[in-house]
Amino acid sequence: MEHLESKMLQEQFAKMCATGKLFRSKVTGDQVWQAYMRGFGEDPIFRDPESSVHNCNQCKHFFHRYGNIVAITEDNSIMTMFDGETTDEYRESFRLMSEMLRNAPIEDVFVETFDYLYKAVYARCTKNDSMFALNLDHTVKRYTKEEAEKFGVVKPNEVRTFNHFCVRVPKEFIHFGHETVESIQGRLREDKKVFKRALDEIPSDTMQLVIDLIDQGSLLNGETHKYKVVEFLKLSKVYARLSDAEKDNWCWANFSANCFARFRNELIGKLCTELAEGRDINDACQDWNKRIDPANYMKATAPITQQMIDNAKSFIAENGYEESFTRRCATMEDIRVCDILHANVGDGKIKPVSILDGIKPTSTRHKRSEFDGVEVVSIDKFMKDILPGCTSVEVFLQNSHENYFVTLTTPVSKDSKPIFKWGNNFGWTYNGNLAGKSEIKEAVKAAGGFVNAPFRFSIMWNEDGRSIVDLDAHAIEPTGREIYYGSYKGRKTPECGGMLDIDMIRPEGVGVENIFWDEPERIKDGKYRFFIVNYDGGRNSGAKAEIAFGDEVFTYIVDHEIMRPVDIATVHIKNGMIDHVDQSKYLVDGNGTSKEIYGLETNQFHKVNLVCLSPNHWDGAFGNKHYFFMLDGAKAPESIRGFHNEFLLPELLEHRKVMEVLGARLKVESTDKQLSGLGFNATVRDEVVLRLQGSHKRVIKVQF
Repeated sequence: MEHLESKMLQEQFAKMCATGKLFRSKVTGDQVWQAYMRGFGEDPIFRDPESSVHNCNQCKHFFHRYGNIVAITEDNSIMTMFDGETTDEYRESFRLMSEMLRNAPIEDVFVETFDYLYKAVYARCTKNDSMFALNLDHTVKRYTKEEAEKFGVVKPNEVRTFNHFCVRVPKEFIHFGHETVESIQGRLREDKKVFKRALDEIPSDTMQLVIDLIDQGSLLNGETHKYKVVEFLKLSKVYARLSDAEKDNWCWANFSANCFARFRNELIGKLCTELAEGRDINDACQDWNKRIDPANYMKATAPITQQMIDNAKSFIAENGYEESFTRRCATMEDIRVCDILHANVGDGKIKPVSILDGIKPTSTRHKRSEFDGVEVVSIDKFMKDILPGCTSVEVFLQNSHENYFVTLTTPVSKDSKPIFKWGNNFGWTYNGNLAGKSEIKEAVKAAGGFVNAPFRFSIMWNEDGRSIVDLDAHAIEPTGREIYYGSYKGRKTPECGGMLDIDMIRPEGVGVENIFWDEPERIKDGKYRFFIVNYDGGRNSGAKAEIAFGDEVFTYIVDHEIMRPVDIATVHIKNGMIDHVDQSKYLVDGNGTSKEIYGLETNQFHKVNLVCLSPNHWDGAFGNKHYFFMLDGAKAPESIRGFHNEFLLPELLEHRKVMEVLGARLKVESTDKQLSGLGFNATVRDEVVLRLQGSHKRVIKVQF
């Protein structure tokens, strides 16, 4: 080979490398070599009939291993290293090879390993080199007397230099790990396949539908996934404008640099695929919500169509309900006297009861056991026999009450038409528009875990659908025994009785694991260490954890990626009780640490301005009864929902899907003097500590 061809080849290959990506054609290296040799016609004999001028073993090796490398241009066409101008001698060969490669599809990404190049010794190389030779660029041959006599075209001791096809490739195209070429190519080939399949099978209008469902609130936690759909929709629109001949090359050129290559395999991509295949919207949305949040999936807004919206608009206008949906926070002046069971709007100055003298109101540690000796009464006895004689009621506010906070709402226009099943127009909304307890506890319970044990450690992850990874809950008991997926799953430790009952591996929805001790007498004194391990090393966005001991609950959030084991907390048990918990930077909640909820500090008593039943029990009895203790100074931190579908009249519920969207959008702004406080459902077992004044001072514990 002449020097001119070698220079041209390297210049063209450098242009290919500058595209940032190199690929393997479906044409084999041997086919490229055959085309190369055909271009010379009758190749002249060099030494003997088995050795023609261009038939070189070293060049043949180059074509076999590297001759089918191609690149993709900006216009999605194929570029080869044989596209440039060359001499007449090589012109036909280069034309044949270029034409063959440019008309064939791509099969793989080009990958070469450092291990191979180091052993091949094309040129001495180290891992610090910036460029690597693919093949020997020349060899030197000294002919012996016998060879000179045999071939007749060389002289004894004559030294000849033979130039070979060779190119130099930048470091970024070389793999320095121990993974094989076949393994890397197989993984990348599958990525490209998934990428193209999603573009072929998920229409743009389906992705727009999913975006609309997220905006409507029909997909729980949908906002977290929305950006993926939006970005993939942009790619889909570009892809749709390409000709059929361009599409495959475009996918090869774009999949590896795109973080959405496996969009089709992600949760949101699977939803798009199901809808594209014709699955019912309601079924698809409900399945999504069950996976994302098993505890609250029914709270998602039902998907709606434009026809549903138009029908609901007509019904509301024709029946005079427009003003009824414009709502505000209720105040004391709005409530009828007959619906008030207790009111105290004085100056709020209440003398402390002796049993609590000396306790600081902002104590960072307040054990529920301090109230174990107080009188316990049922809610019915309290409402009937005790409350009527009280001049002052105070509630001991705990961190665990956060989701119990409730606010009464009423229409802006007092004369508006009632929209609820009961005879008044008052409604209520709990904190976060949900009346749930611990989301971690509920998720574990939904997965079949035991959550009512006296001692429990639970973890939860993949709420955003981007942490499909195997996180494991670990606990080390005072005896040194470690509880995790491989040791005490489904059986108890011999000494302390701890066990793991839920183990999830790379969950597509919310993942949970649960370790518990259900026999108090076996919970030994000492240190219990809790931590989280990333078993498979997958990418993730952190996790939540919860430690519960009796009535005390500690919540932790790890807001960073977990790659190495992360210590959550160490709990010290003494005499069957928590003695103390080591400080943790991940602690965000716990009955032992005061915090502010609705503007009120926890771990202290707060004055009750109003005690009443829920409005559905003011004029009869419609559904579950709630007991409301409205607290002085309590104020919702943000706008709240004005009504819920389960409150509405049957004729309005005929448009339930539109009503759900309307309720989510028509928010009530938080205002001063609003009636907010704690709400307790009569059907749920619970309790609250109250401090009372009347004929005498006392502290009682009311059970629901």
